[in-house]
Amino acid sequence: MPRSITIADDRISITFDAATGGIVAVSQEGVGQWLRSPAGGSLFVFEVPRHGDRTVVVETAAQTLSASTVSPDGRTAQLTWDGLTTSTGERLGGRIEVHAVVDDGALELTLRFAIPDADVEAVRFPAVRGIRPAQGGLEYRGVDYSTGTRVRLLPVFDNNSPYWGTTFPDHASGNLRPEVIANPTSPFVVLGGDEAGLTVLPAAPTLEFIGWRTSLEPGYRDSLSRTTAEDATVTFEAIHFPTPSAHERELPAMRVAPYRGEWTAGTDVYRATQGPTRRSRAAWLDEPRSWLQVQLMSTEGEPRYDFDALVDIIEECAATGIGVIQITGWNEGGQDGLVPVHRPADKLGGLSGLRRALERARELDVKTVLYVKYVWVEKPGPYWAEFEASVARDPNGQPYAQPGPVYHSSRKRYGISTPWYVPLCFGVEAVRHRFAREVAELQSWGADGVLADESLYHGRSLMCFAEDHGHAPGASSFLWDGQFVEELRAAIGEGADEFVIAAEGAYDEQFEHYDVSYFRSFSASHVPLGRMLRPDARIVTALIGSDDRNMVNQSLLYGYALSFEAFNFKGRPRDMPATVAYGTAVDALRAELAEWLWNGTITTGTGIDARVAEGVGDLRTAVWRDAAGAPCLVVANYAEDACTISVAGLAQEVEVRRPDGAAASAHASGISLPGRSVAVLK
Repeated sequence: MPRSITIADDRISITFDAATGGIVAVSQEGVGQWLRSPAGGSLFVFEVPRHGDRTVVVETAAQTLSASTVSPDGRTAQLTWDGLTTSTGERLGGRIEVHAVVDDGALELTLRFAIPDADVEAVRFPAVRGIRPAQGGLEYRGVDYSTGTRVRLLPVFDNNSPYWGTTFPDHASGNLRPEVIANPTSPFVVLGGDEAGLTVLPAAPTLEFIGWRTSLEPGYRDSLSRTTAEDATVTFEAIHFPTPSAHERELPAMRVAPYRGEWTAGTDVYRATQGPTRRSRAAWLDEPRSWLQVQLMSTEGEPRYDFDALVDIIEECAATGIGVIQITGWNEGGQDGLVPVHRPADKLGGLSGLRRALERARELDVKTVLYVKYVWVEKPGPYWAEFEASVARDPNGQPYAQPGPVYHSSRKRYGISTPWYVPLCFGVEAVRHRFAREVAELQSWGADGVLADESLYHGRSLMCFAEDHGHAPGASSFLWDGQFVEELRAAIGEGADEFVIAAEGAYDEQFEHYDVSYFRSFSASHVPLGRMLRPDARIVTALIGSDDRNMVNQSLLYGYALSFEAFNFKGRPRDMPATVAYGTAVDALRAELAEWLWNGTITTGTGIDARVAEGVGDLRTAVWRDAAGAPCLVVANYAEDACTISVAGLAQEVEVRRPDGAAASAHASGISLPGRSVAVLK
């Protein structure tokens, strides 16, 4: 009997243990071995609580492979296990089947199971132990809130686990706050070495919930520095939650794809699965317009600005060159209050006052976007009775809940007076239709769009177990996100194509439905992965500094529209004059070069870059191309001091464009870049 089963092509080779069926070797052409596998290898872990013990599992190394076949071309294997052994030694009836195929240099895995003797709460698949590059370090890369995430794995391991509840240090996607988890928790994971890596992702887009976890075996060498032993390895697991009532299930097919080069090359396999980004027919999105977000009233009930003051702010926007205003806290209850119903606040001037402001904005060509929040119902609150039957429920029939938002008062800051937010189940058709009718009404008032806050997640409701919502108990809470947006448009009817439906932090497939994504990227370590993955998406970012030059520079680098938000969006344009002046100047430059910087495409791995030649600079660069493929290089110096830069990949003489309107030619080896400034080189 052979000791191993191998499938391979000219780029990747996968070896399974012939006795257990676990993966014992993964080899990449030109790179070498990725695994230091434990005995028996690894492939899956089933969590099957038994007799009051919730830690019981069925894992590969303890099983005996019943049958296996390999295709004549050596690229496909079919593995079968009949009869299963739990971690406590109990024998269970059932069957697990794994279909493994190597295609185009990647491994695709499909798992089917039928286990009538046990309830399956979770399946970790693929679950691969012993990961360690042949040389160098290892990192985990993913995407969260349109920002690239980076987690060190070897030789330093970044732990985010509760150590009292795990055996080894581990890092789970979504951190420990399920109220901010999106789905999948990252649409892919790159396990990146110094010069090569492996990308793991669903083989096709899925709205089923998937979590990702890495763990360190045998643990830290030095827990203070989080350094690992020389023989330490990483376990990687994709975690699925099958519907508990189903004792038979096929999991979403998973793909393990090797790549060579920088970690960004590991995103190529994911890009191939993406659907087209939605592009709105609203003409004003085709031009770079600055935004303002202003909060009229918070949940604390203070009338910071009434609708008459809103008219003044709109006029101020027009005078300073701001072309869009996101109006927040216009509703009864203020921002995030009395959700999920939105009615104009009487103390601000009621519907007639809001409509006057919207009409004045139309006269001045300032586009208006009304902030809405449909994910939650507030408890206690006036709408709890109406929506109680439609809230998402856990396996015990209890509503998921979490503390509501924190605003201003000390009692809120310490959680003494925060109402509960209970997530709604968007699987309830009547709920989606209720919100669609409301958005259609908002459009009829004269608004140019809405922004759905917290649209990327459903709080602690990762799955809904209600039995009367029209879906199977245990269904993923994310299944209806795209359908919800399309039903909003259907309710609006005529004019829906010009009405902008924006999202906070649009996530993965949501970019195929929402017109605009708004988020916050104010971090010096921001990695614009959302922009890299969706080069043609309209993305807006917040600027809160009084002289926020580097955030303006970042926005030009990555094609983000500017959202001016003085005093954390409690102020108005005149409260941040330096930021507004610099930002509108940068937008004027962006408008002049819109074929590159607004309607072009950001590219990576182009060979075009800049470095500091003299002085001490802190550079960020981005390469944009127009429709014909002609490049330009955006270079920002985040440092306070000026430096001289040298540019590679462009002509020896380049045109240098600056936000102050200056344009001049310069030699590519000696371009001056003041502190906290940006230049466009062509």
